Amino acid sequence: MSAVPLYVGIDAGSSATKCVVLAADGTIVGHGVVSSGFDYAEAADAALTLALGGTGLDRGDVACCVSTGYGRKNVRGAQRHVTEISCHARGARAWYPEVRGIVDIGGQDTKVIWIDARGELVDYRMNSKCAAGTGTFLESVAVRLGVPLSAIDALAMTSTAHSVLNSYCTVFTGTEVIERIKSGEPRQDISMGLFRSIAARVFEMCAARDGPIAATGGVVAHCRAMLRALEEIFGAPPLLPPWPQQAGAYGAALLAREVDPHDLDERPRSAQSEVSA
Repeated sequence: MSAVPLYVGIDAGSSATKCVVLAADGTIVGHGVVSSGFDYAEAADAALTLALGGTGLDRGDVACCVSTGYGRKNVRGAQRHVTEISCHARGARAWYPEVRGIVDIGGQDTKVIWIDARGELVDYRMNSKCAAGTGTFLESVAVRLGVPLSAIDALAMTSTAHSVLNSYCTVFTGTEVIERIKSGEPRQDISMGLFRSIAARVFEMCAARDGPIAATGGVVAHCRAMLRALEEIFGAPPLLPPWPQQAGAYGAALLAREVDPHDLDERPRSAQSEVSA
């Protein structure tokens, strides 16, 4: 082990790969986000290089690395692979000990995770079989509206109407958008209606549970309109981590700090123990 041990968490997501580097005392000393592209291993290496840049430290200082996300098993040098459910819960709770629900809106899926007062996993919901309510969903609607994905958030924030798209299905939403355009509805209102549609889906996934909710994921990190829609439907603004897109990587780095260096060849712990404080 290096004299200056670092603990690394890498979240190899479907659209972006995130990395967080912690010092031995848990302080974040570096973080970075890169496009995942077609090679998770290369993206993970690039994210780590970016996170270490300017720290004066290098890969030789890494004592342990934990990977998470879709491409977690492709991350070179990771001693453990942990689900993003555990890592997002762990990262969000480290920032907000009072949190009970975590809404993670990513590129390919949306997850709602519930933990108890001890930080242990209670329940979760995931829309893994449909792109509705994800970054991919936003991108497909942006194409219909004739605007780049990077512009849809600013466009939605100019809306003053309470528009809501009715469909949760990507295909049906595309048809609905076309019909609304034909009827003359302004693009900004359709855009904001899209974010409200995602928020409504999240609200349904939350079922009857309550408690402080944190929002994580790339969509939340880059879209103020998503936060606005979540605040409207929940009646209060969600807790927003300093780096919401890196919440999973942060949770993975925290878990890396807890790995016994003599125990690196053992199988990963259960989901509950990974989420625990």
